[in-house]
Amino acid sequence: MNEKLYQNIVQSLIHAAEDVFKTMIFMEIKAQEPFERKGLESLSDITGVISLTGDIMGSVILSMEGFSSQKVVSSMLGDQIENPHEVVDGIGEICNMVVGMAKTEMSNYSCDFEISVPVMITGKGARIQHISEDNQGLTTIPLVLEDGAIVHLELYIKDSR
Repeated sequence: MNEKLYQNIVQSLIHAAEDVFKTMIFMEIKAQEPFERKGLESLSDITGVISLTGDIMGSVILSMEGFSSQKVVSSMLGDQIENPHEVVDGIGEICNMVVGMAKTEMSNYSCDFEISVPVMITGKGARIQHISEDNQGLTTIPLVLEDGAIVHLELYIKDSR
């Protein structure tokens, strides 16, 4: 994949995550340096996976620990959310907003793709199989919440043009 396109995608995801957390969740996040990791295991308790098809193919993953998820969803909805199903649904909605906003920004770079609805996975260490012929790693972007908790935003893509 073209390195410039790849960096634009990573930056679009970071911008989208920062904007969604600031305007919809009323929390500041700070993106840390992205890094590559091998492995198929989810890094946190609650994980949303959105598939990408079109000019690029792959997936975007957003995951966080259960306690942080509850705080984030409660802040977004303006009410204390205790029901675990509502927390999972809320994280799915956040995942959808982040990827949707990044998709809009990517249209500025003539990169057209469709996104799926989020598939939600609960349980740290769950295996997530990506379309891969070469077992390429994931780009992991740690996002630090105000309280120091980490949200993992991950990207696996390949150019399909």
